[in-house]
Amino acid sequence: MKKLLLILLISLTTTFSFAGNLLNESFEYANHDLETPVGWISDDNAWTCGYLEKDHNRIPHTGNWYAFSNTNDAWMYMPMYLIPSMRYRFTCWAIADGAFQLEFWAGTSPNPDDMHTLLLSESVASGEYEKFSNFVETIPDNCNYIAVHAIGLSGSYLTIDDIEIDMVEQYTFEAEAITGDTAMYPGSQAIFHFLIHNTGYDPVDVSVHPSNEFFTNFSFYSNGVMSSTFPTQPDEYVKVTCYATLRPEIEPGTVAWLDIHMTIPCNCNTAMVTFWVTPLNLTLVEESNMSISVFPNPTTDFVTIEAEQLEKVVIYDASGKTIKSVTANGNALQLDLTNLKPGYYYISGKTCSTSSFVKPILKM
Repeated sequence: MKKLLLILLISLTTTFSFAGNLLNESFEYANHDLETPVGWISDDNAWTCGYLEKDHNRIPHTGNWYAFSNTNDAWMYMPMYLIPSMRYRFTCWAIADGAFQLEFWAGTSPNPDDMHTLLLSESVASGEYEKFSNFVETIPDNCNYIAVHAIGLSGSYLTIDDIEIDMVEQYTFEAEAITGDTAMYPGSQAIFHFLIHNTGYDPVDVSVHPSNEFFTNFSFYSNGVMSSTFPTQPDEYVKVTCYATLRPEIEPGTVAWLDIHMTIPCNCNTAMVTFWVTPLNLTLVEESNMSISVFPNPTTDFVTIEAEQLEKVVIYDASGKTIKSVTANGNALQLDLTNLKPGYYYISGKTCSTSSFVKPILKM
């Protein structure tokens, strides 16, 4: 795809407190065949809507309407106030049966002589639909109309579709959760995925800040690199993976969640994703079929765990941090707690029958 020729009239860097879509025009459904698109002005019907053969439909068989030009000097206007010193993104799709020049202009009235600012210009060659998109650095004063201008060089028609005009901030981003609702055992680790999308026009570093009401032991990765800050380029999507441990003291039936807040250095934009979690019942062991003992409790040095076919035992502190993990093989295991500070801890165990349990213990 050919790059857009961007005309910069004023060079001014600024930050913005808002952004939004000003125009999303697909020329669909609200127009009649061979009439000027709704909301647009076109002298002598130089631009009209129609339903051409499917080969000229960007998405075949969808019933898509679009505007097309059948003259070699066609103008189409729409009233739209563009704010001076703001940055905008213009996007559209185009296809032609020959060579055309496609231009976007801004001006004071729907007249070629009053279109004073060329926003961008692109050569469209014969072939398939192409997407043309780029930022316009700044907008001068007295821009009350935008215009689409088609100049036929060797073709007889130019078709455009899905024009979008967006006001863009310098630093802004969005976040989207990928992972859905999760069910997990207290004390176990979960994996969450989400996307960061840089919607601004400058590179920006996005930092993540997880909530710790229900989770602990966080680590974040993107492209195999662990970090809590992720650099992004304009219009780039970055997939982030979060590893987190559900606190072992969380009771089954609790409404649990993980909020991941995101910030950027200028503090002018924030985002958050939320993952909902259902803590499963860790006492799935039928007491009639299997007995679990953790003793002595309280203890000053050693603690013994007895359960049928122990497979693994993990001890956590009160914050959910893993203190020790031991592989077991049998019906009993003794843990040395001599070096631990006095306080409450949690013993998590798993048996070969896949039953799990968590028991609190007090170290004196």
